[in-house]
Amino acid sequence: MRTISRWTLSAALLALTCCATAGAKGLETMPARDGVAPEWSPYRYMTMAPRHPKAEGRTTTLVRINREGGEIDRWWFLRGSWMTPPLAYDLSGGGLSADGGTLVLAAYRYAYPRPDRWTSRFAIVDTRVSQDGVTQALGTDEGRVSGSPVQRLRLRGDYRLAGVSPDGATVYLYRHPRAGLPSVNEVRSYDVERGRLDPEPLFDPHAQRRRVEGLPVTAVSDGDGRWSYTLFDGNGEVPYVQALDTAEGRVATIALPQIADRPNPFLLNMTLGTGGNKLFLSSSSAVQGQPGTGPLLSIDTDSFAVRRLGKGSLAFLHAFPGPGIRTKTIGHSTAGRRIELRQLGDTKWPGELLVFGCIHGDECAGSKIEPVSASLTAGCPDPDSDIYFVPNLDPDGTTAGSRLNAHGVDLNRNFPSEWQRIGSRWSPQYSGPRPFSEPETRLAAQVIRAVRPAATIWFHQYRGEKPFVRAWGQSMEGARHFAALARMPFRAMRWPAGTAPNWQNHNFRGATFVVELPRGGLEPRMRERLSKAIVRMGRWVRED
Repeated sequence: MRTISRWTLSAALLALTCCATAGAKGLETMPARDGVAPEWSPYRYMTMAPRHPKAEGRTTTLVRINREGGEIDRWWFLRGSWMTPPLAYDLSGGGLSADGGTLVLAAYRYAYPRPDRWTSRFAIVDTRVSQDGVTQALGTDEGRVSGSPVQRLRLRGDYRLAGVSPDGATVYLYRHPRAGLPSVNEVRSYDVERGRLDPEPLFDPHAQRRRVEGLPVTAVSDGDGRWSYTLFDGNGEVPYVQALDTAEGRVATIALPQIADRPNPFLLNMTLGTGGNKLFLSSSSAVQGQPGTGPLLSIDTDSFAVRRLGKGSLAFLHAFPGPGIRTKTIGHSTAGRRIELRQLGDTKWPGELLVFGCIHGDECAGSKIEPVSASLTAGCPDPDSDIYFVPNLDPDGTTAGSRLNAHGVDLNRNFPSEWQRIGSRWSPQYSGPRPFSEPETRLAAQVIRAVRPAATIWFHQYRGEKPFVRAWGQSMEGARHFAALARMPFRAMRWPAGTAPNWQNHNFRGATFVVELPRGGLEPRMRERLSKAIVRMGRWVRED
């Protein structure tokens, strides 16, 4: 049997669209793939409906399937042809409220009338009300029938489902103007109890109108069913993600010029990170059986900041969600030595902790610390935190017994914030010819931008006898907390020019601080104390 690639399906869907007038036609004739089964729901909802126009008077069966056992535990009958509506062209399903009590169905469409005669029909099912009998067809009149769990809705114009509020009180619909108008996606809200459609759309006030045009490629919702995210192709211009807050009734448009030059946006996939704090866009291959290009972008779901992901060095951070220990070479030093990054814990937690064990080649006692603790996690990564650890950013200096890298540059004077030319090559604090001139500092910046840590720890060593923690400005609160966890004194000290903490504190939120250890090797008792403190700090940044 010949299989059909996703490219073929996308091309077919686009062909259907091109044969029609403006709007997302094609979605009206296909039910959602696998029905409606959000990850947070224990049930899957599916419809069995006649799809021929002569079968209009027949009955659609809606079933609720227990996903754990596979049995049908509830069902409803609706007169006419209804389906679980797809939210996008990948046939991702939606329409179930977060409380599980409301499900929205859409009517099949068999023909496309003139724009001025277009109507859209929806059925709003109260899934908490069980239907009596197995032969009675319900929802035969407009509005909610007495004793019926079904409310019907008929609207003049072309509407598609966009989302449902967590309590099921509001249904959000995309309206597509016709008669030669561009396919602008206006989001309208429908009050279920009052039976009223809000005449004013929920436009994003910060987005230009052209950015809310286009066809829906794929859609996902967050773990509590409040936010719905839809990727649009942008009508051949700039793709964008439209974020719909179904609880507050507001939308945000996130333009994606980083992928505007991609030839086929329908090969893009969108997934939500297990912690719910990041969206990831990746690309599949146009050739069946061939791998795609992997992760392309990440979108912070709080700030909507878009970050381009590396083609291979840091993409692994997002490829394996869940608990565990992962180690990968993410780059190389000036002399070609490997620089590794370890991820320890569970990636589902928001609020990452980033640790650099060594930035000066002769101050690497911190690289021997393992962010696990026998007493806390039985020698395994802490399941209640997400910790990223770069053991050694300057392997060339370690090999040579020097604080400098192979170019004779002090890496902790090579960051842009307040950078100034210091010394000359091979002098103790040589800042390099320009900021970020060294591959090691550029790699550190890449890691920081990709991880966006809630807190960062930089380990150093000095000639004193007692360890301490130092920080300045916005980072002092987090630094004091870690000092208490590690049972060390805290010192408020300004950041020197061109240092990594100086750059982070001027460009990112979160705490960035330095742990100064005495010269020499790290005693086992101190290593155990620091390991415990890092684990507890990882939990603290997740909870705070």
